Amino acid sequence: MKGNAMKFSAADWCFAGKAGVEAEEYYEKLKQIGFDAVEMVEPARRAAAKAAGLKVLNLSGPGMTCGLNRLENHKELLPKIKDSIAEAAAEGIEAVIVFSGNRKGQFDSEGLRNCRAGIEAILPEAEAKGVEIQLEALNVYDHEDYQADSSRYMFSLVKAVKSPNFKALFDIYHLEMMGEDAAEAIAANVRSIGHLHLAEAKTRTMPLADGAIDYKRIVRATLDAGYSRHWGMEFIPCGDVFEELKASIALLRENG
Repeated sequence: MKGNAMKFSAADWCFAGKAGVEAEEYYEKLKQIGFDAVEMVEPARRAAAKAAGLKVLNLSGPGMTCGLNRLENHKELLPKIKDSIAEAAAEGIEAVIVFSGNRKGQFDSEGLRNCRAGIEAILPEAEAKGVEIQLEALNVYDHEDYQADSSRYMFSLVKAVKSPNFKALFDIYHLEMMGEDAAEAIAANVRSIGHLHLAEAKTRTMPLADGAIDYKRIVRATLDAGYSRHWGMEFIPCGDVFEELKASIALLRENG
């Protein structure tokens, strides 16, 4: 899949509130400029997104700070994630995003064991309903003390669980902020990745041709490795929302 065959999504929390138009117009414009999916859409807006011909790709589950890495969280957290799975299935949404939670002095080995136990507890429902669970890594500068702060954490967990319904959500911005080589990590683990998020490093603004993150190299390495899923825009716009989204798509396609 190269260039114009790439698929793009936009996270609602970043763009919808800053676009300056009503939901119907917002989603119609996204479709017109080349998007075929949106992410983390509030229930009241989903009908408008679907009416515009956009797929609602995912929803965000609970547990960003108090997450799956601690067994004492599971009693309260797992039923909530199962509710998110049921909601996703009912709405035709493909994936639910989950989180490790904060480290709080915990060794990664223990966090990984506990995350695995939690994920394996919810997987039967996810598999039965055809919903994918995606664990997201975050940087510790924006999310202080978050435990899944590396691709190693995500990929080791995906490989341990061994289910087609559990994947990594690789956020290029977050992991480049943690000093990783995204091109290399994605290419080596592409079969473990369910989704990608994109933004420029440090500023979390739109991807740039000459920015701190080498998106030209990342796009080529990722496509060469066989990635065929969505490229999710999750940056903070500084100007016209639609122009920045359009420019971001153009940048990726030019290098695909």
